Amino acid sequence: MIQIVIRSKKDNVGTLAVRIVNRKLSINSYVSLHLKVRVKDWLEDAQLPKNSFDERPVKELDGLSYAQLTTIIQDLKKLLVAMDDNNTITTPHARVIINEVINNQKIGSYLQSERSPLPKAKPTFLEFVAKYIQECEDGERLKQKSTRKITAGTLKNYRGFLAQMEEYQKARKRVIDWDDLNFDFYRDYKQFFIEKNYSPNTIARHIKNMKTMLYAAKDLHLTTRDDFMSKQWSADREDVENIYIPEARLKEMYHFDMMDYKEMKARAEKYAKDEEERDKVVHALQRDLYRKKLTEARDIFVMGCLTGQRVSDYKRITSDMIETIQGERKFVHLVQVKTEKEVYVPYNDMIKEILDKYDGHLPVIYDQHLNDRIKVVGLLLGWTEPAGLTERRGVLSYASKKRFCDAIVTHTARRTFATNAYKAGVPLSAIMAVTGHASEDMLRRYLKLNTKERALLAAAEFDKVKAG
Repeated sequence: MIQIVIRSKKDNVGTLAVRIVNRKLSINSYVSLHLKVRVKDWLEDAQLPKNSFDERPVKELDGLSYAQLTTIIQDLKKLLVAMDDNNTITTPHARVIINEVINNQKIGSYLQSERSPLPKAKPTFLEFVAKYIQECEDGERLKQKSTRKITAGTLKNYRGFLAQMEEYQKARKRVIDWDDLNFDFYRDYKQFFIEKNYSPNTIARHIKNMKTMLYAAKDLHLTTRDDFMSKQWSADREDVENIYIPEARLKEMYHFDMMDYKEMKARAEKYAKDEEERDKVVHALQRDLYRKKLTEARDIFVMGCLTGQRVSDYKRITSDMIETIQGERKFVHLVQVKTEKEVYVPYNDMIKEILDKYDGHLPVIYDQHLNDRIKVVGLLLGWTEPAGLTERRGVLSYASKKRFCDAIVTHTARRTFATNAYKAGVPLSAIMAVTGHASEDMLRRYLKLNTKERALLAAAEFDKVKAG
């Protein structure tokens, strides 16, 4: 909810503010417009001045008219309501937009009277981050060394970073600005995540996003601090233990018919971990549409296992991407969203069957829905044994109790392709040509192999050196 309200009333004059209430994002805040109006000239229900068309300068508005104030309010509500509806709004982001809208109106007023525009105030760190995100969303900022827009996944990470910075300030009861961005802050920021039992890779992602913002701020001469440029200002990632779907299980999943309600109900009752999960799954399975959606999620996931692409790429594969080379072999030809690499994926009968099933275009599905539904598919298949993973949270490592079905995520498909291809004897260089990995070393770490299999892989590399 976005409202324009009067606060701090004194001598029949009040200061206007935007009230932001978003229960989903746990936001209930006020952001001052730093504009004053006479209380008797304000309509609370309309959230506008009474004389909305009056173009005469108003003393309390520092020369702006009520007509200009009306334009400011209408522009603000249009922008902020859209962000609120999309659940992308944050208080710092709103503050940046408010300052820009008001400054634009003031500058226009000054130009009309042949006076110099107002100097722009230096944004705080969080205001800059919010503005940076807005520029990415608007397409003003593009990928480095590219003409392509920042991807939705990266924008989601940036918004997550901004939200965590706001939470950090609340937890530490301090406001972080440019001069505070030193090593003391860096160490305490990492400690903040450790206290929340976040994984090392989550911490590393937030540190990486912060450095991206700081390099951009440095280019604009907004900060003179360079602590963040040190190699010590980093958070090391760990190789995450994940599962892959062996070839036999992949075929089982592909041929699994989930449209028979009675059979699926019996499977849910058999494999659910507790009564709550059983009741939830059985209730959902009663709807034909849900069982259809499970089937679609399964097909899209299998497409990822067959092509080795990221979810942002395998979800959008269509029959229009099929290309024949030298009149013989067919390939799925695409440009990867994340890296912009051009890859050719060998076309096979299963890929063809899936595309034909949907007239050449896969069903549309959100990533989170795909994650949720593919876990249910794994449950109904009976893949409920322990996944055998080790997890690290904060400073502790422990054996995870996660079931195999619960460990299946959208990215499992890509790991499945790479691992099954390697076990089938496909050379690493050939796998790289399909997955788009930048180096064999990156691909090796990516493969889900046991200790003996990794030893054989290492031995093969030594043999190459001896033979070379």
